[in-house]
Amino acid sequence: MSKKSVRVNQKALVQKVLARYPEEFTVFRELVQNADDAGAENVEIEFQTKEYAGNPSGEMATDGTQVDLSNVNVFKWVVRNDGAMFQQEDWDRITTIAEGNPDEQKIGTFGVGFFSVFSVTECPVVISGSHRKKMFYEGDQLMVESGHSEENKWTIIEMQVKDAQPPTTPKPFDLSRFLCTAVTFLAKVKKVTVVFNGKLLSEIAKFRGEAQEIELPMELKLNSGTGGMTVESVEIIPQKVRVTLTKLAYSAGSKHAQRIMGTAFEKEEAMDPATRSDFFQSKLDEPMQKAGPNAVIIFQDNIAVVDCTVYSAKIISSSTRFPGLEEETKKKPPSRFLYEAMHLTREQYHAVMQHSNRNGSIGSVFRGVQGLCSEEEEGHGSRLFIGQSTSQTSGIAVHLSSQFIPTVERGSIDLANGQVAKWNEELLYVGGLLMRLVYEHAMKDVGKRWTEAPSPIAASLKDSLREEALYTMKCFTFRQSTPDSKVGELLRDAFFNCSTSSALSILSNLGIRDSKEVRQAHADFQPFMKERPVLDSALQGGKSAMIAQLPKEYKVKPYTFRDVLEELRSRTFTEEEMIAYIGWWVKKFGKQTKQTSVTVARRSEMLSAAKFRSSSKTSPQDIELSTITKFVDTRPGYRFVENDDPLPPDTIPIPFTSSLDSNKVMVALGWKHLSIVEWIQHVVSSQVDPSQDIRQNDTFSEKVLATLWISWSSMKSTDRATIVIHMRSVKCVPTNQGHFKPQDAYLPEADLFNELPVIQLSQRYDNVLRDLGVNRHVKWCDLEQRVLSTGCSMMRLTSYLQTLRTSMDAQEFMHVKELPIFACETGTRHYIQQLYSPVPIHRDLGLPVLRWDDDPTIGPTIGYESLYELGLRQYPSLELIIENASSDDDRVRTLAYNFFIRHLDNHYKHYHPANFPISAFLPYKDVFTSSEWEIFGFHTVNRSVTSRDRARLKVKDRPTGAAIIQAMRENSSPSKHIARKWFELLAVKGILTADELVDLSEMKIVPPQYASVIPSPDETIPKDAVLPAVEPYMCFYSIPDHSKAHHMAIFTYVNYGQTANRFLKMCGAKLNPDISDIVEAMIADPQGYLDKTEAYLAKFGLTKAQAYRRYLDDLRQVAAGYQTLTKELRDRMRNAPIFISLRNKRRALDRSSGADSQEYALKHAHEVLIADDLESLQLFSEHIFVAPKEEVFEKFYRDHGSASLSGCVKHVIMNVVPSKRNSDAKDLQHHVWERLAIFLLDQESMRRSGFDVLKSMKEGGFTVKHCKSLEISKSLEFEHAIDLNGSEPKSEHALAGIEVIDGIRTLWVVQEKKKPDNSRNRWYDIAVALCRVTFKTHKTNDTLLLMTILDAKLDDLKSRGYDVDAIKQNVELAEPVRAPKESQPTPTEPTPDNQPRNTPDDPPATPLRLPFFGNIIDNLMGNAKEVKKQPFDHRRIEDTVSRALRSCQSDAGSQRQENQDKSKAGKKLRDVKYCDSHRTKLVRCSNNDKQGMPVFKAINSRDPPEALLETFSLLLVDLRELFGLAPNHLHIFWQPDDTELMGFNRNDAIYLNLAHYDEKHANLPPDDDNSRATTYAAWYFIIAHEIAHNLVVFHDEDHELLVSLIAQRALIGLRQLLLEKAPGAINMAPCSIDAIKQDVEPDEPVRVDRSQPKPNNPPKDIPILRDEDRLSHDLFELDASRSPQVNPRDGDEGKVVRRSGKMAKPTANDAQPSLIACAKDKEPVRVVPQRTSKWRRKSDKMKFKDYLILKEQKRKEKAASLCNKQPEDPAEPGASDNDDNGDAPYEACLSPDNFEVIRHDIHLLDAPAIS
Repeated sequence: MSKKSVRVNQKALVQKVLARYPEEFTVFRELVQNADDAGAENVEIEFQTKEYAGNPSGEMATDGTQVDLSNVNVFKWVVRNDGAMFQQEDWDRITTIAEGNPDEQKIGTFGVGFFSVFSVTECPVVISGSHRKKMFYEGDQLMVESGHSEENKWTIIEMQVKDAQPPTTPKPFDLSRFLCTAVTFLAKVKKVTVVFNGKLLSEIAKFRGEAQEIELPMELKLNSGTGGMTVESVEIIPQKVRVTLTKLAYSAGSKHAQRIMGTAFEKEEAMDPATRSDFFQSKLDEPMQKAGPNAVIIFQDNIAVVDCTVYSAKIISSSTRFPGLEEETKKKPPSRFLYEAMHLTREQYHAVMQHSNRNGSIGSVFRGVQGLCSEEEEGHGSRLFIGQSTSQTSGIAVHLSSQFIPTVERGSIDLANGQVAKWNEELLYVGGLLMRLVYEHAMKDVGKRWTEAPSPIAASLKDSLREEALYTMKCFTFRQSTPDSKVGELLRDAFFNCSTSSALSILSNLGIRDSKEVRQAHADFQPFMKERPVLDSALQGGKSAMIAQLPKEYKVKPYTFRDVLEELRSRTFTEEEMIAYIGWWVKKFGKQTKQTSVTVARRSEMLSAAKFRSSSKTSPQDIELSTITKFVDTRPGYRFVENDDPLPPDTIPIPFTSSLDSNKVMVALGWKHLSIVEWIQHVVSSQVDPSQDIRQNDTFSEKVLATLWISWSSMKSTDRATIVIHMRSVKCVPTNQGHFKPQDAYLPEADLFNELPVIQLSQRYDNVLRDLGVNRHVKWCDLEQRVLSTGCSMMRLTSYLQTLRTSMDAQEFMHVKELPIFACETGTRHYIQQLYSPVPIHRDLGLPVLRWDDDPTIGPTIGYESLYELGLRQYPSLELIIENASSDDDRVRTLAYNFFIRHLDNHYKHYHPANFPISAFLPYKDVFTSSEWEIFGFHTVNRSVTSRDRARLKVKDRPTGAAIIQAMRENSSPSKHIARKWFELLAVKGILTADELVDLSEMKIVPPQYASVIPSPDETIPKDAVLPAVEPYMCFYSIPDHSKAHHMAIFTYVNYGQTANRFLKMCGAKLNPDISDIVEAMIADPQGYLDKTEAYLAKFGLTKAQAYRRYLDDLRQVAAGYQTLTKELRDRMRNAPIFISLRNKRRALDRSSGADSQEYALKHAHEVLIADDLESLQLFSEHIFVAPKEEVFEKFYRDHGSASLSGCVKHVIMNVVPSKRNSDAKDLQHHVWERLAIFLLDQESMRRSGFDVLKSMKEGGFTVKHCKSLEISKSLEFEHAIDLNGSEPKSEHALAGIEVIDGIRTLWVVQEKKKPDNSRNRWYDIAVALCRVTFKTHKTNDTLLLMTILDAKLDDLKSRGYDVDAIKQNVELAEPVRAPKESQPTPTEPTPDNQPRNTPDDPPATPLRLPFFGNIIDNLMGNAKEVKKQPFDHRRIEDTVSRALRSCQSDAGSQRQENQDKSKAGKKLRDVKYCDSHRTKLVRCSNNDKQGMPVFKAINSRDPPEALLETFSLLLVDLRELFGLAPNHLHIFWQPDDTELMGFNRNDAIYLNLAHYDEKHANLPPDDDNSRATTYAAWYFIIAHEIAHNLVVFHDEDHELLVSLIAQRALIGLRQLLLEKAPGAINMAPCSIDAIKQDVEPDEPVRVDRSQPKPNNPPKDIPILRDEDRLSHDLFELDASRSPQVNPRDGDEGKVVRRSGKMAKPTANDAQPSLIACAKDKEPVRVVPQRTSKWRRKSDKMKFKDYLILKEQKRKEKAASLCNKQPEDPAEPGASDNDDNGDAPYEACLSPDNFEVIRHDIHLLDAPAIS
């Protein structure tokens, strides 16, 4: 087998090796490192041009110009060193790839470094000694050519630049920067020179000083624990690097100059030039001197020098710990070697940063890319050196150099391969240890200088040292190393773990301290913790990354209790420090409600250790906190001492606790409040300072008394007694004779004769002085005679008497009045009642005045006013002042008159002119200030009396109402002109009271303007015509229109203008006659009413028939609104012949006309029939009077006693011939039953009879049979029939009829022929028969409608809108029971054979069922079987409601279900958008329930808002409890896209829409009771609405009734709930007239407002309520359930209901039922008067008077408006009687008796949920 060597492409191999050397200047790094390994001290790098290189002498000519290195072409690079000459093994290695230097002390390892020259040249030449070798490529192989050279001391490497290589010279500045860094850790090389064509460009020289060994700390772990490497010793070596740069080198610039200029230089330029260190230097100044102990950069033209410190460690390694390393590196690891670190101090670093060339510097040669220092703010640029720098950074500002094993390209160290990685990791541990040593050395040096700083310059020096320490900590803050971050991590771990000590030197506020001694700064501790160091402010709050990097054992801890104790024990605090400390302690421990044993123990320990130095100026001393047990309570109202007041020794000074919470102080420190008793005990003791001695210092004595006076009344009696005991034994009261004990001193008023020790105080403290025993007076019996004989000061006497008043009995005190001891200003003495108070007016009037000489010893508090009780006169009497005002002396008269006028409102308010009829200064009596009243015959006061004095002298502005009425009565026949003046003036003034207006309304004071019998309404009465005046209430002030023109003949019309008409309106006049006026006129004279109408119309050529039509029009108006009339007036109508009627008279034999003539007549209602049976009307029309054939008249006549014609005609079935063919009778019965059900669905249940045809047919009590023929006998039974005697019943053939035999009703129907021609007639007769048994009263079209339905097909009915299928389902159609056979009759009472068969004209004798409930009770009870007829029981209602409530179910399943189908309820179904489950598709929410109620949401919608859901659920909880429902019976769902949907009932489960609540109620004011009540009431009825769906599917009358029943059941509970939740909305309280009078005007129209609930059957003028809101009305009528109610007529919305009728004075038993919308704070209020048993409408006068009362009170009192004011009715003729403001609240006159206020501001629902 043959062998063949592997061929290597050497050129490609070298190129691949070069590709791993990306850094600039790599070739110089390798060659300089090789020179260092060879022991060279000098290295020279030369760049040669081709011309220079070709000159054998090495010289070339020059023209003297500066060379441009940026553009010159370089031919050759030459590197020389003076190291050892090459030996053979050296020549072999450089010509062999990958054969490193085996010397363990040498750097070379891989044998590829030299080949970096191929990056510059293709043919390097090496010259050493006498040998020369040239390397070059032949093809892809590297060849070596050997030769000889002259002997030279230099080893030379020549590199002819490649053609592809840039021909320029590398930037000398940048190369010099690289080289000054490269030489830092070189062992031998001391100088590197850079030359261009023999000219010096730069020179880098390194100098090391004498090494000094430092002592290694004992806590340092000198090895990592593996034994691989150990630090033997460490030396500090000062090092200097000098760089000389020529101008030629500077001229070439730098690649990085622009970036440098843009960073550091710009920052320097931005600084103030005056702050630069070279500001005052000239360009040629001498070099700067050192600024500190370390060397800084020195400038000397183009020379820069930097001093630094190198820490050199001697390392011992064990090769046995690194097995296999030699094999991997091809040489043995060194057993001993050096490990060096270099770090720049703050001064050195700043010198580098500030270095700039004064000739336009391009930066510092020591900083930048590959520089000794990185640029500012670029992080730590420090690197690892393997002889020279690598690309690997250390992570902190320390360069490290050692025997690292690099990767091949020397960019970083190898941490991936086996033993090489282990070797490098050991080196990194040593590097971390060396970094720690450098850090601690630098910090301790700062700390030493900090403590040794001399005091004169300590502050400034410490600032500098602080900055140095911060710089050092910043330098040793680890950042991520690059490119391998693991290097920095290993160094950081070694840095922190190389010491057994748990402390690291850091900067504190007290200098350099171990981290375990330093604490985190805290504002609470800063004021008093002075000796415990804290982090420097620059390191606090996360500002320092180094502090954040500290391991757990080095962490800076917060303060502890032990720290505080040590601080307390170590020194005595100042007052400020102790105040801060106590504040912290109270803040920390004052919140605890109960002090634990640990807290008590800590407090005791703290108090025993704490002491502070008192700042007292008189006696400063150290006070131990353990001796303090009390403090002063400084809360307002509790503090009684000031800061400078003396305190007991056991009381802390006030400033210590004044800013603290009193309760917290007691809890935290266990101290108690200093009581005022304890303070007094100290004050009266001898321990106080003389300046604050109560026995010596007057000021302090008064201060103590003032303090006691403030709190004396609120002090406990025991405390007062204790204080009195202590103070009575001390001379504590200052007097005019010195300090006395209280019982020996006197108050000033006691010293009438200036001989007693009187207290001297700036203020009186009588209550304290009295209790202390200070004497207030001397006994009167001892002074009386002396006062009588010698007299005394009146002020002293008055003060004495005032003091003595409390101790003298009344008789003794009043005895003073009988003594002439009171001095007058004239010098004489008088009795007190003879003197006047000493004021100027009394002196001017010459009255005897009391002498009042101010006594300064008494003080300003004593006045002569106290003598008023004894009888001192305050002012002249009324008689005296008027006497003086009538004096002949002008001055006296003027003074008296002015005084009298000035005091008319107080002293002389009882003055009345009538009491002084002869006084000369008073005006003439019986006159008035206004001349307006002269039209009534009154006089006016003289104008010389001012208007103000007129009022004050009680000169009346106008006569009284009674006087005016009397004047009008005396002139009872005024002219129209005078009357108009009267009315206008009284309308404007409005001065008449209600009673006066009532009296005036009955006086004949209105002259008529229009005659009652005139040709036209425009004709007026001649001016000279004298017509008798009429009463105001009989007048109307608007001319009627054409349709009412006949009223001119019946009523009195006037028009005196708008203002006068308004007064007449106040007196009872009206705009036009209303229905009550018309009714009154008709009742008074029915025929006369008709005759006057006829006579009036006859003047215009109109016939009598047209007069009847006008009467009928008036009666139609009455019929449309009669329900608003009072019951009394309706009863009178019932008994009056006012009802127009007609009958067909028998046709005369001689008349040719075929039509019967008609007769009109006015009849009583019971004499008239309602023509509801057309066939019977044809038979009996000549015997009866019937009502007009209009629906409005039918109800009107029937309500007043008219009967139905159908009820007065008796039908008897005769001559029935049964048919033998009844096979199709069953089909006919089914047909009739089916169509009848359709017909009855739209009929009112109130009109139905008690006989249920459908039910009876289903149960067999009603059958249908065929017959061949039958007859019906009809007879009229009516007592008011005309000419009926002797007439026979009228019989006729019929096609259908109903007979009753043995309780069974049979509908006989004549059987049709094969080709029927009378089928419609047959259906008509069937309809007639069915209507007679179905309705109590039926309408004319009932028969025709039923006939149409019977004759129609089901499809036709469907096309007409009848939902036949739903109706059939609703009534549960089934086959009727067959009629019983004749042979088996139903047992009933026998019917005599000779009697005709009974017809169902009258309902059978079944129990009467209340029409209000219809058929719902049976339907809801679900009684399908026959139930025995019994009287109606209200318990059935209760059972039905209970069953509806019990039927509520939970429907919390996740599946979706549909609601009951409500879409097939026929025509009666209303819009149910607000209650329709078909509009929802729900799923469960994530929050499954709320308050126990399941929560759903619409599909694709978000969960409901939590806050909204919470509020709504709480509302439902309250309402749920009212109905007794379980929580899961109510379901909440969220459907935000359908807020109209309130809820629905699904599977007997109630669903309520949260979105509807959000839309309608959530945004109402939350604090408003009205809004809250609105919300509760609305959802109350919604829930009741849905509960009713448990039993009733459709929205029909049954459902509406059940809603009412359910709602009424819990109504009391709802009211109680509203009282609790919204007390301001439901407020039961009496309502006075004052509460509502502000906006109620006399005779204001009551407006029909469908926005308000309406009661049933109110008397006339009660406002109409909404029919839809009947339930809401029931709610608010709860406490006035007896109030009248009414169902209003249709079409009343927005109309005005007037009041009319002659007024009568109200009696005590009269009460006016009415409603008014008033409010508190503009909120609507319902006023419901309680109905009295004797209320009846005698006339409208009572209501009118109520209005006048309100008007009068409104004028007198200006209270806030409670109602929205209604616009006033127009008073001009022709003005509209309507008002568009239909939404305005009601206004009605009210009696002041029997009112209750029920708030009614709840608008129940926005949709008809309760309809």
